This record gives sequence, C-alpha cells and structure tokens, in this order.
Amino acid sequence: MIKQILLIDDDPVINFIHTKLLRKKFPDIPLLTFTNGQAGLMHIKTNLADSYVIFLDLNMPKMNGWEFLKAISSEANEVDLKVHIVTSSINPEDKMQAENYEHVLSYIVKPLKDKDLEHITLV
Repeated sequence: MIKQILLIDDDPVINFIHTKLLRKKFPDIPLLTFTNGQAGLMHIKTNLADSYVIFLDLNMPKMNGWEFLKAISSEANEVDLKVHIVTSSINPEDKMQAENYEHVLSYIVKPLKDKDLEHITLV
C-alpha cells in the first residue's frame, strides 16, 4: 500500500503555497495535485489499494468538494482515506455539513498554516 497526499484545489497560488508547506512537513510522502474533484476521484478509483490523505477545497469547477465527498463515499469500504477540508468558506453550515462525512477529519480555513498541520499525522 502506497501512502499519498492529494491536494485537490483549483487555485494555482494556493496549490503552490500548500505544496511547499506539505513538502516541508511530509518530505518523503508522494504528493499529487488535482484542480478538481473529478480528477482526484479518477486517480483514487484507479489506485484503490493506496492510502490517501486528502486536502480538499469545496469550491471548484467540474466537481466541487461536496460532490467529491458524495462520490467517494461509495468507495469508502474499498479505500483508506482521510480528508481534511481546506476552504475559504467560513460558513458554519459548511462546517456542520462536513461533519456528516466519516472520512472528514478536519475543517481548515485557507490558507494552510504550520499550526494546522500539527495534529495531522500520516501514520
């Protein structure tokens, strides 16, 4: 089983910043970036044996974060994944909705910071 970090966000500046931060914290873990949920979902579906830590934006084209979470729920028993929502949304309803997904471990307001990664482990 290969552990991978998936960064799913459509903003290239945010992806650059988050990649630098994640590389600093987890230098030896493969990191892949996708600009929409559909691309991330296709990667997971073709690599079900792998294990994933996903940093997921909510507002994206093609397939947003909510659509991704609904779609990945059907694969929940086949894949090892932990999701951390990283969004610009400060809407309390979004945070409450995120709690309905068992694989969502945290809700972080963009951008990621060192302190946000303190409680995240890849073991």
